[in-house]
Amino acid sequence: MLKTIVPRSPTLRQYIEAFYVFDADLPEHLSYLAFPHTNTGLSFFKSVSIERDNFKVTIREKQPSDNSVCIEILGKYTQPVFVNYEGAVEEISIVFRPLGINRFLEEDLLNIAPDYSQPFFNQRWLSAAEQLFNSQNRIEYLEAFLLSVFKEKEEYKTIEQSLAMFENSLEDYSVAAVAEQLGLNMKTFQRNFTKIMACAPSDYKRIARFRNSINSKFQSKEIKSLTSLTYESNYTDQSYFIREFRKLTSQNPKNFFKEVSLVDGDKIVWEIL
Repeated sequence: MLKTIVPRSPTLRQYIEAFYVFDADLPEHLSYLAFPHTNTGLSFFKSVSIERDNFKVTIREKQPSDNSVCIEILGKYTQPVFVNYEGAVEEISIVFRPLGINRFLEEDLLNIAPDYSQPFFNQRWLSAAEQLFNSQNRIEYLEAFLLSVFKEKEEYKTIEQSLAMFENSLEDYSVAAVAEQLGLNMKTFQRNFTKIMACAPSDYKRIARFRNSINSKFQSKEIKSLTSLTYESNYTDQSYFIREFRKLTSQNPKNFFKEVSLVDGDKIVWEIL
């Protein structure tokens, strides 16, 4: 259904987890639920229309004669997003690691992706999208383009430190504790974090803890109980763990782990409908 390609460039591998290319085997009708993630996805499309409504995204094939391109970028969300494909769709996606996409943008992420999903109208990127779909070696072209817009940004050092603390499965850092360790007052930290990450630090912490529990479940060779997942992922108790799962997935953990599918090995966790 899709092919995962790891960037060849060592620089890009620091900030991009993978490129996803939807191949010819993609069903003409595909629907799935995507769940909250610390990564950020950006997708290039050719000859499609995209509709968004109440955490639902419909990607619909246009007429073959329509060669227009568009770019969709995901924001941070704390509930499932229903994604529906209608017709044959050409799509190439970039899955950026946390804070990775920021190195390739001129503006703060909050200005570009404040919602769960939205179009990206940057003209330089749209011109690159046209070239991308006309290239014989699309991934090679895409890597070259990304390196041309890449900029390292020193101001992200404190945010990187905060992400590492929120993602630490061995310690349960509060937002206030993270701000204090970084030497920032609470309001300054929350404002800067939200501007750069397009979500509040408290929401990022919730998503990171949720993703830690998924990784712990699927990457372990042992069968793990909900109790062990609860404490491994820094939930205070099992009741809280279940409540959080219901908020983030609309299901309890038992049903969630039963219904989801692992796509391309264990790299993608979707509930295919």
